[in-house]
Amino acid sequence: MAWILYIHILAACAWIGGSIVLFGLGVFLKDKATQEAVYGAIGPFYGYFETVWLFILIGTGFILGEHFHLFSAINSETELGYYVKWKLLLVSALSIATMIHLYIAFSTHKKTRSLRQKLLSRGGSLAIFILNLAILWVAINIRTIL
Repeated sequence: MAWILYIHILAACAWIGGSIVLFGLGVFLKDKATQEAVYGAIGPFYGYFETVWLFILIGTGFILGEHFHLFSAINSETELGYYVKWKLLLVSALSIATMIHLYIAFSTHKKTRSLRQKLLSRGGSLAIFILNLAILWVAINIRTIL
């Protein structure tokens, strides 16, 4: 089971690290032309790369949850049950935010986005960034309990 945990942590590093890098690019690249050039060049690769890691995270997370009997803790009034519920809720929200963001990103690649698409895409990026940090914090708490 140690190798599943290793893969889960590796996937988390790739997923969270990648999102922090892209979030940082969005904050620090002030010139719109530079932003469009950078995101236009790396966006599609990044989308596929990160989607693979997210699927690996969810798959290994499910395996680890089964192995450590975490899903049975959901119905208990324990600290572990509390954190498992939060992690499932946060991962669900992250998955939805990612699907929305990727749909907009791929359907509007190298095209002009509407105001609604810009707001949903940027809001999705911010949500993904914040949710990643929250999930990491909850995961640390779960691992500490185990």
